[in-house]
Amino acid sequence: MIRATPLLALGLLAGCNIFSEPSPPPGTCRGDQDCPFPQRCYVDGCGTLPADLLAEVITSAPTGVTSVDMPLGTPVANMPLVLPDQQLLQLSVRRGTGPYPASVQLLVTGQSSLLPGIGRVAQTAGAAANGVFNVGVSTGVYTVVVSPLDPAVPPVMQTGVGMDAGITPLTVELLPAAQVQTVSGTVLAGPGQPQPLPPTVQLQAPDGRPLSSRVVADTSGAFQLTFGTSAFAGGGVLQASPGTAPPGTLSPPLAVASFPVSDSSRFGQPFLVGDTAAPVQLSGQVLGPDSTPVAGANVFVQGTVAGGGTGRVGPAYSGDAGTFALSTLPEDHPGALQLWIFPPAGSIAGLVRTPVGVPAGAPVSGSWTCPARPVLSGTVLLPDAGPLSGAVLRLDPVLPLDSDTPLPATGLSGQTGQAGTFALRLDPGIYQLEIEPGAPFPVVRRLVQVGPGGTQLAPATLPTGRTLTARVLRDAGTAVPQALVRVYRRETLDGGTARALLLGEGVSDESGVVRLLLPQQQH
Repeated sequence: MIRATPLLALGLLAGCNIFSEPSPPPGTCRGDQDCPFPQRCYVDGCGTLPADLLAEVITSAPTGVTSVDMPLGTPVANMPLVLPDQQLLQLSVRRGTGPYPASVQLLVTGQSSLLPGIGRVAQTAGAAANGVFNVGVSTGVYTVVVSPLDPAVPPVMQTGVGMDAGITPLTVELLPAAQVQTVSGTVLAGPGQPQPLPPTVQLQAPDGRPLSSRVVADTSGAFQLTFGTSAFAGGGVLQASPGTAPPGTLSPPLAVASFPVSDSSRFGQPFLVGDTAAPVQLSGQVLGPDSTPVAGANVFVQGTVAGGGTGRVGPAYSGDAGTFALSTLPEDHPGALQLWIFPPAGSIAGLVRTPVGVPAGAPVSGSWTCPARPVLSGTVLLPDAGPLSGAVLRLDPVLPLDSDTPLPATGLSGQTGQAGTFALRLDPGIYQLEIEPGAPFPVVRRLVQVGPGGTQLAPATLPTGRTLTARVLRDAGTAVPQALVRVYRRETLDGGTARALLLGEGVSDESGVVRLLLPQQQH
């Protein structure tokens, strides 16, 4: 493996002044020796930054946008951030005894191994006579899926692929012709009844791994799939997904169906989705906790529909009178369908999730009252304990509150009042709270939990900031302009889940120099 060693380089160069900095403000400091221990000298004076900072350095190259993660260690002025000359996955795709020269799609999904909660995706498509693809992929751990466009060649998925800084080689072997089989099958809405829109079908492993290409059945419901001869060793599932209506055409309510398949003989019998029942219209009114209509609410229905498939219908949006209407397949059995209502951001009305009875044969109507949306409240204080008014607040959802509660659909913005207080209505969840106080203070971020009954935060006192200076370099010593540098700190939630919390970010100039205003360590 060819890789760079940014951490070693960081350690060797940390004490060197590799670029010229402006003189610090008069009366502050000119070096660490001018500061009381354990403070250090920064361009805006003596101070203490956390010693457990983590950096993400994002750059752009012809192979894609990539990032390299690194721990910063003790943050000192003029830190070098050394990147490899190239950051890419060198993927070799082979079939049988030679390279695979035909077209493929590549999908690489994973997350940083250093910054918890930071997900990453890279994808490309094309053909290479030598079967080699250079794909820009950030440092982290990934799942790589190679999907040939030829449906007669099954896709291959490789998990746990570690990407280090530099060039990481990976060889993927497609199944040779002697190890695949092709079967023909039919997927129908009901006996002798094709679906109105040709569905998409794919054979998957029980854990969701693709065992065949995803193909579209013809208008009669017939399809062909090719997969490995050992595909059923761990069991298989045929997934049939509804087809897509032409632009401007309303799609009828259809279901996604999954069929267990233990061997290839199952394809000799039609797969019946069972969504032949006539659609049922569901309509109603959405009311707030004060009984006033809720306009702009996002409404949808999901669950198990007649025939045993799973479906999701919507969204429909409530009008000024709070009314909505949508068309869904009837329920498979009582309690099989759930009605979801997401009121618009800032509304006093909160999330609704409730069973809805939709039997076959007649329209269904009703009225649903939303509970009061929980309130997140708090106070922001200046370092001298005075109130901070007019600070811009931003809350973005990062995690669901628990396994039974969905991730909130949107965040919310607001400001602190004259007394430094704020009160914002949010659906239950875990959010990143961002406080932007304005100069000379750094932006402050923290993770907050909003429960069903609301959350009162303890008063938050703004920390003072210090500017960390760094220079982004390649292994060869060349400066890297226009690099986005983000600095994080690891934070652990009450349930033990770790997340990377952004502290500050900046873009390097033409000399590779970046300046980051970061919150000082609070004691």
